[in-house]
Amino acid sequence: MEWMDTVRELAEDPLVRLTVGELVRGIARRVRRGRGSAAAHSEAGPATTAPDAEGTETAVTTVADDRTGELLAEDLLQGVGNEGMRAATRLLGAHRNGYWLRRLLEEEAELSAFVGPVVDRSGTHPSVSWNTIGQLLLSRPCALRCSHSELIMLEVAASLASRCAVQLGAVVQAVDEDEFRLILRALQETAYGEDVR
Repeated sequence: MEWMDTVRELAEDPLVRLTVGELVRGIARRVRRGRGSAAAHSEAGPATTAPDAEGTETAVTTVADDRTGELLAEDLLQGVGNEGMRAATRLLGAHRNGYWLRRLLEEEAELSAFVGPVVDRSGTHPSVSWNTIGQLLLSRPCALRCSHSELIMLEVAASLASRCAVQLGAVVQAVDEDEFRLILRALQETAYGEDVR
């Protein structure tokens, strides 16, 4: 019965409870995304689809929000004057139709529990809290539960906002051609201070 006592102790540990909760939410999120992916390929699936980097069709909209990633980025840029932060937010908006921006908004409470608010709501408009994203990438990257290329894209964005250092060799090896083009465009925007779409 010693193992039962150990299990009870672990169940009472707040960090273990948080980690287990994150795992369960991650599984539920993957199941929801899987349903959306199946719907995109069924006859009754969404009317709006677009080919992704592999050439397969994926739904353009998500359950959480029907705006494109670019529109979501523009909403999070209102009142942001720093060119690096603007380029970083636009990069995340363009990458996989706003994958990271949606995750930051959808998982705001869970991610904020690790290092603080990932979305800054102190001003008149919400914006990405790049300081927090940098801290999260530095101290708790495992909390993000993502693929290597997804993590690289977030790191590049945080780097544009001067909140994370990246190894260019690792970036080049991890991203595909479309992601590489998005990164180049974001670098140009940071350097020249304009949206270079």
